[in-house]
Amino acid sequence: MSPTNGGITGLWEYPTAEILNDGQGRFGYTDANPYITYYLAMGYLPNVELNFRITHVTNVPLNLEKYPRFGSYKDHEFDVKYLLLPQEDLKPAIAVGIMDISTTEHFRSHYIVSTYRIGDFAFTGGWGSDRMGGSFWGMSWQPYDWLELKGEYGSMDYSKDIFGRKRPITKVDADYNYGAVIKTSWADISVSYQRGDELCIAVYRPFDLRDRPIFGNKKRSYQKAPLNNLKSWADVGTLDLISDVSVVIPNRLGVRNVEVKADRRNKNLLISYENVGYSSEAEAMARVLYLASHLIPWDTEALVLRACVRGKPVTCVEIPGEHCALLRLNALRKEYAQETIAYWADPSSKEIDEEIWSYRTDPTAPDKGEHIYKAYVAYEPRILRSDYEDYDARWSVDVAYEWNSTHGQGGVFDVRIPVKRHGKEEDFAYEPWTNEKTRIWQAVFSNMERIDKNTFELYEAGWLDALWFGGNYWRRTYFDNGRYFTGIRLGLVHERDPEGFASLADDPICLYHDGCENIDLENDGWMGAALFQVGYHEPRYDLDLMAEVGKFVDDDDTGFKLSMMRHWDDVGIGFYVTRADRLRSGKDYSFVGVELEIPTNIFFGSDTNYIWNQDIIMTGGWPYYTGRVPWHWKDPDLMWGQLNPDRLIKNLYERLEEGQNMAKDEKYRFTGRQ
Repeated sequence: MSPTNGGITGLWEYPTAEILNDGQGRFGYTDANPYITYYLAMGYLPNVELNFRITHVTNVPLNLEKYPRFGSYKDHEFDVKYLLLPQEDLKPAIAVGIMDISTTEHFRSHYIVSTYRIGDFAFTGGWGSDRMGGSFWGMSWQPYDWLELKGEYGSMDYSKDIFGRKRPITKVDADYNYGAVIKTSWADISVSYQRGDELCIAVYRPFDLRDRPIFGNKKRSYQKAPLNNLKSWADVGTLDLISDVSVVIPNRLGVRNVEVKADRRNKNLLISYENVGYSSEAEAMARVLYLASHLIPWDTEALVLRACVRGKPVTCVEIPGEHCALLRLNALRKEYAQETIAYWADPSSKEIDEEIWSYRTDPTAPDKGEHIYKAYVAYEPRILRSDYEDYDARWSVDVAYEWNSTHGQGGVFDVRIPVKRHGKEEDFAYEPWTNEKTRIWQAVFSNMERIDKNTFELYEAGWLDALWFGGNYWRRTYFDNGRYFTGIRLGLVHERDPEGFASLADDPICLYHDGCENIDLENDGWMGAALFQVGYHEPRYDLDLMAEVGKFVDDDDTGFKLSMMRHWDDVGIGFYVTRADRLRSGKDYSFVGVELEIPTNIFFGSDTNYIWNQDIIMTGGWPYYTGRVPWHWKDPDLMWGQLNPDRLIKNLYERLEEGQNMAKDEKYRFTGRQ
């Protein structure tokens, strides 16, 4: 099973009925003259495959008077495939899909396709509209694990490929394509002969979000303590026990502010901590639990883990003592999660704690991770927002300071220093604030409050990003243990001066490189946004659905935004559609987009709690004055979203099972056991 030229699972130009499994994906590059394609494909939900691609049409120049350095046409597309029926007995798999569903739609096609696999052979037949040109068929054969051979026949209609009123020079001498895919441990390579006269090459890298890091390497194994001295509650001194546990955990793990409480009569323990070293809250809790299980008495009845954020208790998880015993044996399985209870921590439970927990320690290492100084390289590509020949990009160095207190407050101060520019010397087209000036990129003060057990409050103020100065406010109340929430989001912002280090703009900033003559720019001062939010969490797929309705930043711009965010623990990929007062031509929506939450440790596995959060608009334009909301440093989903009780248990036990496997591998490696 391999990708087409454009990235969706298939033959060469045509799809098959096979799809990537949920969480699996690939990113790659194809050169099939005159089309050069960069793509990212993945299984997003069971039976759904998504594909985002950028196509460079190398022999279609644009208006060189208006875009003197743009060179040839560049387009981005979004494809979706749905598996209607899997293969069963003699019934083939059947899938339907749409190519180029939402963007410029230059490559738009609808199709239905069936695939039947017999051993190493797969036979495909289907029909596609528009560009696909009608019926098509093909087959693939995988004689070895490292080799796949594919061939297809169809009537691809390249005459519909018209860009900027120009047609690419696409010569078709034959309606069949054939070639081979060579699979290696690092990347897969394909060589094919297409359209009767083109030798095409492609390279792609598969990945699995459930098997990380995706570039090999291995994360540090879970840590444990020697079991020689593991005693019963009758044989330990309670104060010595909780004191030792409170010191060992922050010394060996990326957590701080550790408190340990004990109920000797009922043989129960509570460990409170705050994660400062891992992008996954589930991983942080799993590591604390794994290490603690090797330190506490063997006959402990229950262990309560309480996760905090900036010193504020957020979520409690009650774990049966038997699970600690299974962890010591590396025998705990994710199916046992149903025996564990998770719930929002009560912020006013101090008096109750004193009644339940007769022994306690003071917080240890509360200043761990409180002050962080860092410098890192920032790379900013602008592939489709460029009027240069191929793309614009810039290398910069960010010098940043981050503060995280244990009293709810936090902040960041980040200065970006441009270093090297690829492309023309002027500012980025479409983005006047992205210039060659050294200035504050982000400087935010943030505060989080627990109003009651189910209600959170968060606000932040300062230089929110390169465009806005101002503040955000969120208030959320959760129901059904985190399954639902209602809340509000408010924003008050002012545009920044693109040329100043930290100053505000005196006049409205035009965001279009060819002028704003047809846009009434009245926002010459402070602007406000107010949105009512409703959310639902679907635990089977770790899927968050949210609807927002109200007023956006620009004057008299009202409407709604519908979004869905799928998580694989700390990795999040979401989609949204916004409908505001300004609609896209011929459409009933304003624009659609993608939101990403990508931890940096997904690539090579190093320990870090940094998550890159990015919003990407996918329509064939950038509606800067439609559906705008202030950007943020850390919103509620980034602050405590992973600790939602309805979400945490499943991720915790998956991480525990993964961690035990890592510990086993480490044991065998050092002992030489086979």
